[in-house]
Amino acid sequence: MIPGLSPNSDVRYSSLETGEQIEYRSAKKVLDQEDFLKLLITQFSTQDPLNPVTDTAFISQMAEFTALENAKETQSEISLLRQQSANQEAISMIGKEVELLTGDDGIVLGRVSKVLIDSDGPKLVVDGYPYALDKVVAVKNTLTISEESLKQGG
Repeated sequence: MIPGLSPNSDVRYSSLETGEQIEYRSAKKVLDQEDFLKLLITQFSTQDPLNPVTDTAFISQMAEFTALENAKETQSEISLLRQQSANQEAISMIGKEVELLTGDDGIVLGRVSKVLIDSDGPKLVVDGYPYALDKVVAVKNTLTISEESLKQGG
């Protein structure tokens, strides 16, 4: 390790003695398909020819890897569905009266004028200020003047 550098830094330099390119990369926390294939190639190239890995061991490893990939894809899809659901929930509150918790344990009452969608999730705009969807404690469906006059018979 190079003194003074974080172990999470990605650094490339050339050695003065040899001129060889040396690269330090931050450690991966999760193995991916490329890593699995490298391990598999290494395993096959270093195995004892008189005692090779059995087909069942290979198939078992492939099945585990496939299950891992499917779990990762499922997790990604569920995350996307959650985000879309939160966006839809926020959009459905446009025009409604909401009660929101503020950072200092106060409550704000107002009508949702629009929804801002960003990477942190949807934000409800009430009285010109954005609030996270999880700050909503109550929602009240309010009628417009034209809807109210129709209900009363015109």
